[in-house]
Amino acid sequence: MPGFAREHLRPLAGSAGLHLLLVAAMAVATLRWTSPPPPMQLAIEGVVVDSRSLPDSLRAGRPKPQPAPEPRPEPEPAAPTPAPEPPPEPVKAPEHEVKASERAAEQAASQAKAEAQKTAEAQQKKQAEADAQRKAKAEEAERRKVADADAKRKQQDEAQAAQDAKVKADREADLKRRLAAEAADEEGAAAMARSGAVDEYRTLLSQAIERSWIRPPSAKAGLECTLHVSQAPGGTVVDVKLGACNGDQSVRESIVNAVYRASPLPAPRDPRAFERRLEIVFRPTE
Repeated sequence: MPGFAREHLRPLAGSAGLHLLLVAAMAVATLRWTSPPPPMQLAIEGVVVDSRSLPDSLRAGRPKPQPAPEPRPEPEPAAPTPAPEPPPEPVKAPEHEVKASERAAEQAASQAKAEAQKTAEAQQKKQAEADAQRKAKAEEAERRKVADADAKRKQQDEAQAAQDAKVKADREADLKRRLAAEAADEEGAAAMARSGAVDEYRTLLSQAIERSWIRPPSAKAGLECTLHVSQAPGGTVVDVKLGACNGDQSVRESIVNAVYRASPLPAPRDPRAFERRLEIVFRPTE
C-alpha cells in the first residue's frame, strides 16, 4: 500500500488541485452573477456668481436663498437577472458516420425511385396488355361479323343460284314440251293435210257461212274475202275479223254478219282438224 501511494501521489495531488481550481472558479462566477453592480457616481458642475455683479433689478427682488434639499436616497438597483445558460451545442457525429448516413439516404432514395419506376412500368405493361386484349376482342368480333355476313351472302347466292337453275330448268322443260307439242301438232296437221281432213273442214265452214249470207246488190262476181274467225269448243263464234276483201263496205258487213249467223259452226269429221283460230277464204258461188 505505501508503495502504491508513493507511485500515484503526484497524479492524485494534481487531480485534487484541478478540482479545487474548478470549484473556486465556479464560486467566483456565482458571486459575480448574484452581487449587485456598484452605484453610478453622477458628476454635477456648478458656477459661483457674485451678487454684486448682478443687475439691480435682479438683486432687489432676489429671494432669500433656501437650503438645498437633501438628496433622496437612490433606490437600490434590482438584482440582475442571471443570463440564461446557452443551449448546449449539438453533438456532431463523426465524419465517417455522416458520410455513411448520406450514402444510406442516397441508397434509400435510389431504391424508392427504382421501386416507383418498376411499379409504373408494371402498370403500363398491365394497361398495354388490357388494351391489346380489348383490341384483339374487337378485331375477332369484327372478323366474326364479316365471316357471318360472307356466309349469309354466300348462302343467299347459292339459294338464288339454285332458284335460277330451277326456273331455267322449268323453262327449258316447258319449252321442250311446247316444241314437242308443236311438232306433234305440225305432224298431225301435216298428216291431216295429207289426208284432206283440214281442207274438207274449211270447205264445210265456208259452205255454212255462205248459207247464212244475205247477198247485197253491190256484190259482184269474183268476190273473195279472207276471214279470221275465233271459235270456242262446240263451234260458237267468239270473234270475226275481215282481212283482204275486194267487196265494198256493205259486202264486208254482210259477210261478217253471215259468220255470226252461222254460229255454232259445224264440227269437223276428224276431231283433230278442229282449230280455235281459223283462217277461211270466202268465195261465194255465182
